[in-house]
Amino acid sequence: MRGLAEYAMSGRRQAILVAVLFGLVPLLYPLSAAVVALVVLRRGLQEGLIVLLWALLSAGLHWLGGSTSPVIVLVGTTALAWLLSNTQSWQKVLLTATVLGLVLQLSLPLRLDYLAGFEQAIELAINERIEAGQPLQIPQGQEMVDATPAQIVLLLMSFYGAVHMLLFTAALMAARASQARLYNPGGFGQEFYNLRIDPRLMAVLFGICIVGIYGISPLAELLPLFCVIPMLVGLAVIHSAVASLKLGAIWLVITYLVLVLMSPIMMPLVVMLGFTDSVIDIRKRLKK
Repeated sequence: MRGLAEYAMSGRRQAILVAVLFGLVPLLYPLSAAVVALVVLRRGLQEGLIVLLWALLSAGLHWLGGSTSPVIVLVGTTALAWLLSNTQSWQKVLLTATVLGLVLQLSLPLRLDYLAGFEQAIELAINERIEAGQPLQIPQGQEMVDATPAQIVLLLMSFYGAVHMLLFTAALMAARASQARLYNPGGFGQEFYNLRIDPRLMAVLFGICIVGIYGISPLAELLPLFCVIPMLVGLAVIHSAVASLKLGAIWLVITYLVLVLMSPIMMPLVVMLGFTDSVIDIRKRLKK
């Protein structure tokens, strides 16, 4: 990644080339956004917008194919990179990313063609599983029941804003980490270790999450989005603890493997860790 960042920062043409090529690959378009963000962080918004315009050409091809996420992630990450370069505040960046995710989530009812196409794809996938004798099930009360395409779409769409917020944040963090490797070694590590949100804001998020957990609409549908900030703070606590206790990178690898393999159990614990840190400042206690 360092070599790629060095090449992208060696000139405008190189940055455009890397951003466009990554943008053409469906699963790698967040890296295109990260390249644009890196240019904004290092060379300013004007230079970044030039690279962004070229990157939008490849993202536009995905748009024509029915996928709007590459364009959304490119524009959103660029805006957040500009905000970070001007404020140097991750709290403001994450709050703005939450607002962007909220706007995207609330705009879904206006995108009937997108939802219809998505439901059609889900229905096809469910029918294939049923034919294979593996129907999809979702919890209902105390038992698991076979899911309809509409139920699966509703469940997946509740993560729409949260997923895009995570993509914004991940692309920006990748850009910030690359900037630190090239020009300020260790700088991003300290930024991430010290990631902490105002306890009053975390209290508001905690209240929203509690209401959402009890299924009160519309906060129940927005619950994944409002869990992103405490989840990131919880991950920052884990990274800081590993660094403070000098446990080695292998513990981070193990942690992320456990989070992926046991996400329904572990992710809520990470979220609660983030909320807890806002009250008792776990990292400060670890340093002592």
